[in-house]
Amino acid sequence: MRNRMPIDRYLGERRMFSAIRLRTVLLLAALLCGAAASHATERAFDASRGERMPLGDGSFEVVDVPRGPVTIYTYRPSSATRNSPIWVVMPGLRREAHRHLAFDYYDTWRPLAERYGAILLVPEFTAEKWPGPWTYNLGNVRSQRLQPKRWTETSFYVVEQAFRMAASSLGSSRRRFSMFGHGAGSQFIQRYVLHSGCRMIDRAVSANPGWYMLPDNEYKYPFGLRGAPISEATLRSAFGCNYTLLLGTADVNYAGLRNEPDALAQGKTRYERGRFYFDRSRRVAERMGAAFNWQLDEVRGVGHEAARMAPAGAAILAGRALPDS
Repeated sequence: MRNRMPIDRYLGERRMFSAIRLRTVLLLAALLCGAAASHATERAFDASRGERMPLGDGSFEVVDVPRGPVTIYTYRPSSATRNSPIWVVMPGLRREAHRHLAFDYYDTWRPLAERYGAILLVPEFTAEKWPGPWTYNLGNVRSQRLQPKRWTETSFYVVEQAFRMAASSLGSSRRRFSMFGHGAGSQFIQRYVLHSGCRMIDRAVSANPGWYMLPDNEYKYPFGLRGAPISEATLRSAFGCNYTLLLGTADVNYAGLRNEPDALAQGKTRYERGRFYFDRSRRVAERMGAAFNWQLDEVRGVGHEAARMAPAGAAILAGRALPDS
């Protein structure tokens, strides 16, 4: 005959396991609610109507966009003044709305903005409204059939408009903004510098782009300027930009990178492609007789890691020395 567990012991263990399960469920629920609520405290304001950006966390929408409103998450430190720099941080590849991955960048950059007394803007270009690299990374300046689009249809315009609205809301004296992007966000910045001629940029940092639009006509758009709506005068202005290409020396994993012949001509890894792009751009500027104000900086031992590249990026935007990596 089997030995049977005494009924009081059996009931006691069931109550114990039930209590453990309940505590586990409550803990998970609290964590999930905490994650969801971590950005439920931002105060929405209508920058288009002149409402002032709140201290701390806030958000507003750029609404005059054909693809639909774009939410801009903001942070205003208590030390900010009307002369404070305005930083735009561009999120990377994964932009699905339900992930709210703009928050990953916001959470990383919020303390950096606090440290340097900068106003922070983080646009949320969701993949549902801005699908794929053509609409976001490449700026939506051309369709995939290379049909031209109006500037007001581009993702570049959204960022410019977000800055104008934020600056107006704050009564800011700033007429230019600084920007940082990593991965897909850095591809956005690299192309925005060329397409805009740096007309509204104070400082720009592209960290670890995956591939580039080379600044000459050897390759067809989007790998080069052949077919791109960029004049020689605009390109000259772009070369004069306070633009930094920031590379992690350990960003050498090439899995998932574009591998078309035109992309492979830039190098095998992000690190190789970055150095190739910078050297080629410098040579093009020299041939044109254009001033070349770009910089190449490296973060030793860091790979394709947005959070670990951010402190160096923030230091560059603030005009400070790079921190030890």
